[in-house]
Amino acid sequence: MQKNGTGWRDGPRPRKVSWWSVSAAVLAAPGAVLLALRLVPWDIGTPWIQLLAVFPAALITTTAGLAAAVVALPAKPRPGRTLVAALAAVVLAAQFGLVVDRVLPSAAVGHLESAARAGGQAAGNPPAGKRTLTVMAVNVGSTGIDTAALLAEIRNRNIDVLALPELAPAGLEALDDAGLAAVLPGRALDVDSAGTGNALFARFPLEQAERVPGWVFYQSRAVAMIPGVAAPLHLTAVHIDSPRPGHTPMWRAELQQLGMLWQGAPGHSILLGDFNATGDHREFRDLLARGLTDASQATGKGLVPTWPVNSPAPAFAALDHVLVSPGIDVAGVDVVTLPGTDHAAVAARLVLQ
Repeated sequence: MQKNGTGWRDGPRPRKVSWWSVSAAVLAAPGAVLLALRLVPWDIGTPWIQLLAVFPAALITTTAGLAAAVVALPAKPRPGRTLVAALAAVVLAAQFGLVVDRVLPSAAVGHLESAARAGGQAAGNPPAGKRTLTVMAVNVGSTGIDTAALLAEIRNRNIDVLALPELAPAGLEALDDAGLAAVLPGRALDVDSAGTGNALFARFPLEQAERVPGWVFYQSRAVAMIPGVAAPLHLTAVHIDSPRPGHTPMWRAELQQLGMLWQGAPGHSILLGDFNATGDHREFRDLLARGLTDASQATGKGLVPTWPVNSPAPAFAALDHVLVSPGIDVAGVDVVTLPGTDHAAVAARLVLQ
């Protein structure tokens, strides 16, 4: 209590809590945590690996947090509010810096589009004289994909190579009944009824190779000789184990093994399917560092989510990819939602040199 000219009064009043500042801190906190996880140099385990899959989505919450902090500043500028705004801005800038390479198309894609326009072709088509290839991968899931919808996409997009992780015998029978063999007669099959099957289909003959040994899910492999291309084309239908509790070491080992396998294959290589990893996982970045190109990242679509689709929750993780070796350019990528599976299909238009 303090005494003034008119009597006694209370001491200094406590400052009121700024709910804008509190909201800003709460909204920016997830982004800060995920940023720390993204930057740590050592191996992390479950559930931190799963949380990294939502790293791009945290850009939204961090942006909202920065907006709330900025709104709070003009009313009564205070050191605490300024600090919250500054920290939110730093986190947002760092987050954006880590994803910007996935939203900006590479120079090679821009060159293909320029060449297509110069030749009077539709944008995204390669220049004349080069062999094009359209590939698609989709995890068909345990419930089974809508066969008619899948066949329609294959025909409409003139798919040359198709990878179907988790393909079961019943699903294969349904696809054959719908006429898949007439469109994609070449095949390399490792189907089963346990949800671990896989398969490759193509317009040209496939010489089936031994599937990748020792993995939880089957990884179908095949070699093809494509008309107009001298080098052999090595195909791998990928389905990496998920980093769920108890499986993280296997997930990490499979991604590492995949990176070593393709380097021993002469000619061109395409790895497509469900990698259960995003560009925010260091293990996936290490795989790309071995010389592979992610078709989605090359076309500026590296943040387009592929899982979970056809579910109450919005898709938030880009788990499905098409990876290509040097000597293969990417002309375009589409992410397509098909009924009957929780994974979107990834279709890529490729140019073989």
